[in-house]
Amino acid sequence: MKKRITLILVLGTILSLCACRNHASESDNFGLGGSTPMSFDGGEIYVNENGGNTENDTETGTEPAADTETTVNDSLELLYMLQSNAKACATDSGCYYLSDDDERLSDGRYAAHLMYMDAATRQEIYLCNNAACAHNTVDCTSVLLNEDFPPYTTALFVWNDNLYLMSKEEDYDGFSSMAFMGDDAFISAIESRSTILYRANLDGTNRNKMYTFDPTVTVEDFVVGDAGGLYLITKKLTTQQGDGSSYHTSSERKLIYLDLSAKTETEVCSMDFGDNISWDVIGGSGRTLILYGVDFGRYVSPDEMQDDDFIKMYDDSYDVFAALNVEDGSLREIYRVYAPKARSYAVDGNKLYFAVYGSGSIVSVDLRTGEEATLCTIAENSIWGMIGDRLYCYDNSDHTYRFIDVKTGEISHSGLVNKTTGWGLTFIAEFGDQVLVNYDSDGSFNNDGSFSLTGERYALIRKEDLYAGIDNFAPISMIGKGMR
Repeated sequence: MKKRITLILVLGTILSLCACRNHASESDNFGLGGSTPMSFDGGEIYVNENGGNTENDTETGTEPAADTETTVNDSLELLYMLQSNAKACATDSGCYYLSDDDERLSDGRYAAHLMYMDAATRQEIYLCNNAACAHNTVDCTSVLLNEDFPPYTTALFVWNDNLYLMSKEEDYDGFSSMAFMGDDAFISAIESRSTILYRANLDGTNRNKMYTFDPTVTVEDFVVGDAGGLYLITKKLTTQQGDGSSYHTSSERKLIYLDLSAKTETEVCSMDFGDNISWDVIGGSGRTLILYGVDFGRYVSPDEMQDDDFIKMYDDSYDVFAALNVEDGSLREIYRVYAPKARSYAVDGNKLYFAVYGSGSIVSVDLRTGEEATLCTIAENSIWGMIGDRLYCYDNSDHTYRFIDVKTGEISHSGLVNKTTGWGLTFIAEFGDQVLVNYDSDGSFNNDGSFSLTGERYALIRKEDLYAGIDNFAPISMIGKGMR
């Protein structure tokens, strides 16, 4: 499967940029009220919040491979990013995801279920091919024990016609909290368990451990692949305490290449380029990774980042985009914007789409040349996602979307909303000319206006009907409450 690389990072506040890098907690997904979506290829999350299977351990691989040259000359594919594609892992025929609720198994342990939604039959099923299975024991291929696969941080992705699960702990880099250790400051390493990568057949069978990472490193929440292996970012986390606060920082942050056939990892390059910019991968184009960071013009210490006045530093900063060549580790700046403060952007193919909130326009930037052009003029210009060849922007006044054709700049308005809540639709995945949509919710409104959710409902809709706002949903037959 080769999916076009499309990443959407939406309108974010300055506080979220400085305090919550590389993290997105799960919410109750009650709609758009008060939460910030991040989208990739139509998927969306809200930022507020084993037995019976063969699992053969492999040796932990920490030594770099002898040959550090990358020989595969094909385009990079963004396979997973927590902030953008956590809900579902899609193929051309259906999508995989974790069930919304943990279930107590017959032995008393708790687990989530691997679910599959088939686009052709419009049916949700457990990822288990045993018709007699009750799906409540570790023998079931759909069962993922919480102790082996931490809720909300386990990654799902499809690569080379196999289903992969990456069991990992939460990445706390950049987070702070109150400390009660007195006035003496000290730094200590954060203890963590190893991140483990599993591989299974697309039907869930034959799940095996493929690689165990060094337990002293944290693996960031993104995976990029080519035909031969996977690119990931690893780092070491420490906790620094003093002056009444405790915060997590990282060091030895590097891009690595994981060769699963040889079970070895190779360092591609350090992610510290000596420019005092903390870079995040936001997409890819060809054999380059597209990075985003904020340039404050100098080194900013962890203490400064926790200061109440840190937000003022954005008044004299730049948003910067760059291309990282995975063949030689070289970095090339593409585009920068002075003090946007609130922005949204998308990477698709050879184009970057960028909007400064309140500017009334969206610009396109050629990732090869850096050339900028106005794509369209639009009042509500916050980019919330991309479906097909259309960006979509959310209108907070009526919870609807406007779709922008990236080829022509033409804008169409879709008045479709969640049938029960009246909030914005949630786009999950694309299947050819159709989109999987969370179009309705089970539950009830409370006196304070909040919504008590008991389950989600999904449907397919043709892209053209979605763009035009035509209510032509084809519901999915559900057996559970929806996606985690």
